[in-house]
Amino acid sequence: MNSNISKRGALLDDTRQFVASWDDALSREQNLERFRHENLLGLPTQSRASDVTVYALRPRFIDPGEDVLKAIRLLGDSNEAFRDACYFEAARADDLLAAFAEGPVFQWYQEGRLGITTDLAEQWLDDTERAGMIPEWSASLKRRVAQGLLATLRDFGRLTGANKSRNKEIASPSISDGGFAYVAFRLHQSGESSRGLLESTVWRRWLLDPPRIDQHMHRLASQGLLYYGRAGSTLRIDWRVDTLPEVARAAA
Repeated sequence: MNSNISKRGALLDDTRQFVASWDDALSREQNLERFRHENLLGLPTQSRASDVTVYALRPRFIDPGEDVLKAIRLLGDSNEAFRDACYFEAARADDLLAAFAEGPVFQWYQEGRLGITTDLAEQWLDDTERAGMIPEWSASLKRRVAQGLLATLRDFGRLTGANKSRNKEIASPSISDGGFAYVAFRLHQSGESSRGLLESTVWRRWLLDPPRIDQHMHRLASQGLLYYGRAGSTLRIDWRVDTLPEVARAAA
């Protein structure tokens, strides 16, 4: 785990510009060169443009394969689905963000806590450091990382609160239908079994419990994206689409 989240965050506007400006006629490397050196994201400096492209957008949307960028582009007109899909890819590419959302935030919500403070996030970082999961960081870096975690989750809709506020409230459990379809198929692509898909800790990022996951799966089945059957302990999920862009097109 590293401190990248303190420097980058959700980057939703940059992601929109990134997928809109990507030229399908060019190779991956040619496109990345354009973003690094032509500052197509319109950031303050070329150095910042290169940093965001190389260390945030590429691992989130390019390294997993070309279907991810195509699907994200197709979800662009659906703000909530776009945000949920971007959240999945950001947490997949950032272990610290995933661990924070699936661990303490989920636990605090289950315990009935309504809000999270920067101090509380720092305490979790202290515990994570003592467990040897992150390097020893200075107090100032921990504060920036804690602030970055809260700001990122706020931008992804999982916390609420003013931009400058040290206090954020935990948003209610929710995920858009399009976002759920995207995440479910990404888990399927990663090799999850039918039961593994339903029981994945990934759903904790949206605070989803088994009944909510089950409801969303039935909605995907009603849309014709998959067959979903349960009979006692027997579970079967058969996808009726073959690619992530197909899922995004149907869900957008």
